[in-house]
Amino acid sequence: MKRAYLLCAVASIALPGTLFAQTTPTAAVQDSTDSQSDDTASADAPSSGDIIVTGIRASLKSSAAIKRNASQIVDAVSAEDVGKFPDVNIADSLQRVTGVAIDRSGGEGQFITVRGLGPQFNTVLVNGRVMATDNPGREFSFDVLSPNMIQRTEIYKSTVPQLQEGGIGATVNIITAKPLDGKTGAHLTLSAGGMYDTLAKKTSPDFSGTASFANKDKTIGLVVAASYTKRYSAFDQFAIHGWLPGSQGLINGTPSSAGLTAGALINSPANIFTPRDSAFYHYDESRERLNVASTFQAKLSDRLLLTVDGLYSKFNVMSNGHYFGPFFTPRFIGLTANSNGTVNGFNRPGTQFLAANPALTDPALGDQRVTVSQNDNASTYGNRFSNSYQIGSNLKWSVADNLDLKFDASTTQAKNRTPGAFIVVGALAQSAPRFDLLPGVTMPIISNLGNVTDPSLMRAHYSSVGEGRVRDRGTEFHFDGDYRNQDEGPVKSILFGAAFNRRHKTQTNANNEDTVCTYCGYDIPVPANLLSPYTLNNYLPKISGSDKAPVNFLTFDPAAVLAYLSQPSVLALARQGRTAAEQAAVAAQQLALPGGPFGLRDRPGQLLDVVEKVWAGYINVGLGGPRWSGNVGFRVTDTSVVSSGFTQPILGIFVNPGDDNLNIPLGNPTAVSVRNHYRNFLPSANVRYDLTDRMLLRGAFSQTITRPTLTDLGVNNFYNGRVTAATSGGGNPTLRPFKSTNYDLSYEFYISDISYVSLAGFYKEFSDFLEQQTLPIQIGQYTFQDTRTRNGATGSVAGVEVGAQLTADRISSGFFGGFGIAGNYTYVSDTAKRAANTNSACGYNGLSPHSANGSLFYQKYGIQARASYNWRSSFLRSCLSDYGQPENRRAYGQLDFSASYDITPAFQVYVQGVNLTNSYIFDYSVLEERVKNIQNFGTRFNFGVRASF
Repeated sequence: MKRAYLLCAVASIALPGTLFAQTTPTAAVQDSTDSQSDDTASADAPSSGDIIVTGIRASLKSSAAIKRNASQIVDAVSAEDVGKFPDVNIADSLQRVTGVAIDRSGGEGQFITVRGLGPQFNTVLVNGRVMATDNPGREFSFDVLSPNMIQRTEIYKSTVPQLQEGGIGATVNIITAKPLDGKTGAHLTLSAGGMYDTLAKKTSPDFSGTASFANKDKTIGLVVAASYTKRYSAFDQFAIHGWLPGSQGLINGTPSSAGLTAGALINSPANIFTPRDSAFYHYDESRERLNVASTFQAKLSDRLLLTVDGLYSKFNVMSNGHYFGPFFTPRFIGLTANSNGTVNGFNRPGTQFLAANPALTDPALGDQRVTVSQNDNASTYGNRFSNSYQIGSNLKWSVADNLDLKFDASTTQAKNRTPGAFIVVGALAQSAPRFDLLPGVTMPIISNLGNVTDPSLMRAHYSSVGEGRVRDRGTEFHFDGDYRNQDEGPVKSILFGAAFNRRHKTQTNANNEDTVCTYCGYDIPVPANLLSPYTLNNYLPKISGSDKAPVNFLTFDPAAVLAYLSQPSVLALARQGRTAAEQAAVAAQQLALPGGPFGLRDRPGQLLDVVEKVWAGYINVGLGGPRWSGNVGFRVTDTSVVSSGFTQPILGIFVNPGDDNLNIPLGNPTAVSVRNHYRNFLPSANVRYDLTDRMLLRGAFSQTITRPTLTDLGVNNFYNGRVTAATSGGGNPTLRPFKSTNYDLSYEFYISDISYVSLAGFYKEFSDFLEQQTLPIQIGQYTFQDTRTRNGATGSVAGVEVGAQLTADRISSGFFGGFGIAGNYTYVSDTAKRAANTNSACGYNGLSPHSANGSLFYQKYGIQARASYNWRSSFLRSCLSDYGQPENRRAYGQLDFSASYDITPAFQVYVQGVNLTNSYIFDYSVLEERVKNIQNFGTRFNFGVRASF
């Protein structure tokens, strides 16, 4: 609490000369179709009533007006013109808001983090309603929506009772265009262009259009927006899939040793971390997106306004990867570690070593036997086919001059299908492959691999295929009342209402997990005509050590290899220590499976089926007096959840021949259903005080909740892993909501209708924090590390946000008057108290202590240009990642640029560049020397023409 008071005190006495904080109040949320009050929505409208904004300055002016006139703390990003959002991706625009950071997928913004709280802690609405998502949880994917249909996006950082609960970090409302808010008559805006990715070296199409009509009296109107893009992209990646903690099996010898006996098998010290593998990737992707949105409005009478809107999105991602790398399993030769316990050198045995030391492969050694190092080539694909829609209707009835009633109903659905495969064709290393992590060199050096491009050495190994499916369905009903007191007194208005939301999310998995090791052991040759050479070109050139990477290897079509391996004659080839007769019997069993050994078979134990029903009611009293205004009220919610699925007993745990993968057959499924129920009382209060006509102070208090993400509420379970790392996990249907008590204070100084500076402080105190915890569970002779979401952690986050938005037109009317700057900085600190079995030093996932954004823009003489640099400091991605170790991301920043020129008032050419700095993503485990993931998505350019009619 002392920290909260200190932050608020700093905010209250801050001078207006500090940088700009875009943390601000917006007008009270009205509902799904009227999220802004009429005064705020038209704050920057011309006298004709036209609220359509034009250009960078008009966008900033509109956003500043929303901020200034709001009754709570909110930020906004507004369209620069009809169908022209500031960026080609909604999340890319939001990252320039104070306290907002984004996560990218394929170089595009997908998820947002607000004030250090990740996507699962932020509620995203479309026109004031929850929209179904194609993700397994509640997290909203911004990459499914085209920005051309968006009029503005509002980020609420403090809450009011009429705003839907669920966002502890923030509530984001995406608002589509409405015809009666725009110009009268018929209008059409078209855009045609292309995209070019520097790594894919391909150009792809980008088309969009917006048509609108409103009659002269603005009693009826229609707007339709559509867009189509198909982007070809690529990325390079280096990965280590975890650092194994603890003692590892060693061989007391050298790569040239001979005649070693079982006495040479020893163990390393316990306090070391050993790399699981080293993987060198290249992925080629195509991203195809089709969006259609429409809104119809009609004034049925002077007192009745009907609004019907709909939105449809289809988003398909096709991703194909090529991979090479050695996989490291104990035992190791000559293993060394530095003072941090990070393993920095070893050899793995090859066939030549084991031929000279046959006693080390004696079957009597069991799991302690020495295995040969593998050089793996893999072909992989992971596709995402998603579609979603939302349809809603809203009736606003002005019962009297001081009373409005609104009725809103909507339905939404999202579907997702994610087929994928990971097929390994490799060779047992002849030599003894070497791993070196050298001082001052980022990428480990892999050497002594032997011949990795000889097709005659290649053998079939691991073959995994699968397909996940997600379906999210929702219905929502709202009743809202707005009473405005026309008498003198402190009570200015009373908002009241009720809501009901039903959401049903299912997730299924089908795969061949019981037959992935049909060919494990590198016994069966793969025909040379199915293999082809592959080269990683210009592979991660900014990373030291990449010049030593094994960039030449073999690749293949996974479908062709699976077709070959599915032949009965190949399945019958003796392997894995079996006789021909024994193998023939196994092959017959595998062929009898649905789809054969590589067919997709449903996994009932992994079914997720959750139905959530939420009833809510609220009252919010608007207050005011000379120089001050505010509101106080509460929201009451009643939540019931039913989680359904199946349990399956473990029949046994076996080690696959030729590998150390665990094979865990399951018994017949038994249906199970678990119910959960809870109520929440959520008070809130907001106050605004006008120090002068240009200076404001705002304060807010609230209690908020975030419900468990739907994925975590299942009764599903899974078991897998290896002899040295058995893992399990699944759902937890009795989770409670994560609770937060929030305090906010902000200061704003408005220099003009565009320029302002601000400072804000916030403090959030948590209980029942939801996060993944890993607990050991014993199953047979193996100890499984069981990871699933659990309640229990407590803690807090506190922060300061500063920012400024300034234009030069007040000091120059000429060329230099077209310039402006916008910038912000956010600092967040945190405390966490976890259960004894977890790492309290972790902090919270997604929380960057420091983040900053800066933009330089220009608008004059038909020229519009903006250069923006976005940066965030290192942050925790997962407290418990691979093998229970934390995973972090290094500080990241990138420069984006956009420019356009108005050839005529109705015809414009434009160009945009994303990631002009060619910045890389870099993930690591605890220490940066333990690299886990390096990705380069290259630079992307958008260009085209835009015409209005």
